[in-house]
Amino acid sequence: MENKADRIFKNAKVYSIALDDTETRAEALGIKDGKFVFIGTNEEAENWIGPDTQVTDCEGGSILPGFGDAHMHFTVSIRRFGVVDLNDLVTDTNNQTPDDIIKIIQGRVKEFADSHPNDKVIHGSGWEREWFEGNLGGIVKKLTRHDIDAVIADRPVALDSSCGHRCLLNTKALEHAGITKDYKEHGDLIEREEDGTPNGMIQETSAIVDVCSKIPDFNHSDEQNRQAMLNAQDYFASRGFTYLSDCLRTEAPYKVLKKMAQDGEFKVRIDGVYNCKDETRDEDIKKAIAERGAFDVDDILKVDTVKYFMDEDVAMIEPYTDEFCEMSGMPKGSGSADGLLWDIEHYKKSMEDVKKAGYNIHVHSYGDLATRETINSMLNARKYDESGKLRDIIAHIFFISDEDTARMAENGIIGSIQPQWEGANVEDCPTFQSMVGPERFKGIYPNGSLARAGIRCAYGSDYPVTMSDALEGITIAMTRKYPKTDMHYETYKDAPVTNKEEATTLKEAIKGWTINVAYQFCREDITGSIEVGKSAELVCLDKDIEQVAPEDICLMKVKETLFKGETSYKA
Repeated sequence: MENKADRIFKNAKVYSIALDDTETRAEALGIKDGKFVFIGTNEEAENWIGPDTQVTDCEGGSILPGFGDAHMHFTVSIRRFGVVDLNDLVTDTNNQTPDDIIKIIQGRVKEFADSHPNDKVIHGSGWEREWFEGNLGGIVKKLTRHDIDAVIADRPVALDSSCGHRCLLNTKALEHAGITKDYKEHGDLIEREEDGTPNGMIQETSAIVDVCSKIPDFNHSDEQNRQAMLNAQDYFASRGFTYLSDCLRTEAPYKVLKKMAQDGEFKVRIDGVYNCKDETRDEDIKKAIAERGAFDVDDILKVDTVKYFMDEDVAMIEPYTDEFCEMSGMPKGSGSADGLLWDIEHYKKSMEDVKKAGYNIHVHSYGDLATRETINSMLNARKYDESGKLRDIIAHIFFISDEDTARMAENGIIGSIQPQWEGANVEDCPTFQSMVGPERFKGIYPNGSLARAGIRCAYGSDYPVTMSDALEGITIAMTRKYPKTDMHYETYKDAPVTNKEEATTLKEAIKGWTINVAYQFCREDITGSIEVGKSAELVCLDKDIEQVAPEDICLMKVKETLFKGETSYKA
């Protein structure tokens, strides 16, 4: 039965886009030994069917290449799948108050603690800063240690915000970390009560990591991390994903990740990074060089990229508006070079070292100044790329000048875009418009402009900040509207669309979640499109995506996901 397939999918709407932009459409496909062996008509498929062939009738639904997420943080899945889940607590923005949300948080923390009596530290994640900054009924109320002490006072509790830039500790956690009224490190990043006592809120990654590292038994066990990542894989498979990135390296989970790959527990491909910060740049690059290949496992796990953060605030070529600076308590002229996280000469030299070491470069960049300096440094470092094949990737790109868009296109720099952030809403949009003024605001989230300029855009979610959902991402990329799948749809459905010209096409959106992700990670030869000889990674949908209205694509369902020819999810 050498010429017979292991699996045949018939009566499908196969749709795939290759790296050269060639579109493949077919009715049927065949898989053997984990690879695509046939793509064609239903009639031709009969020649591949033997007595042991499993045949699936797709009933007219689409088959697309398996989705990839080009920018997310897989190894912190414990924050979503192994802790107190504080996501999506607000369901009625018109009537809920901060006090209502605090009661829900208290209930979830207590329920989790009661069901995990042996956990020495209670972790949680997902609350939103905006809930306590006036977005609920205009009420501003601080979330503090006292709110958590009311339900858990005998064990340390640490609750991360969904953005990762805030962490709330209860009094016991502060005591274990030695954070008292007299503690002076990290300055204003540790919020305080009127008498100087810490109120439990810690700001920004550097302070959060340092403070929490002082809490005994704070870190999760290897088994807790493993189980969370297994649960996360199941979630991603149910959304049609077969390829994930990891853009925020955490040491212990990487060892767990490697063992999972070696033990055959992967349902996806995963690519990781080494992080590099200005203050530890030499040590960071030495570590990346010394550990080159140490975590690679076959063709399913590799770590061949160095990740930089260039701005946390939005670093702009022209500063923020005077009105925004005054409203935010900033000096006039804020928002320009003061928002950069790197000394420019250090940045250039570090990227040179990265290229010499043979690593791809992936940069977190929000503002147009951060992106301009990143392009400058990337192009400068290319003289050290002997292969000419290393990838340069800029993630997020809230704002970019026309000049720099052209430079990205001319030099093949990849845009790693988060389309799920582009949906119009009445909270973020006014803030950004106030920050940069109405004229510059027109260019926010320039997805369409980047694609039309010829930039290869690879889509991601920034999970766990946003949960990965490619179908939802396609809807938003094509409409720039809030999706029907979001619980806040009724609140935001009539919000004015921000720059309709930045909407993109179905073809570009599918490329963004498939072949462009594979290209970003130098995997385009083995995955990312449905082509004979490539690894059989696909997603079966319940409808024909090309016949569904863009605003309803987010409502489509995944029927089955295949990774290397094996079912990783089936509805």
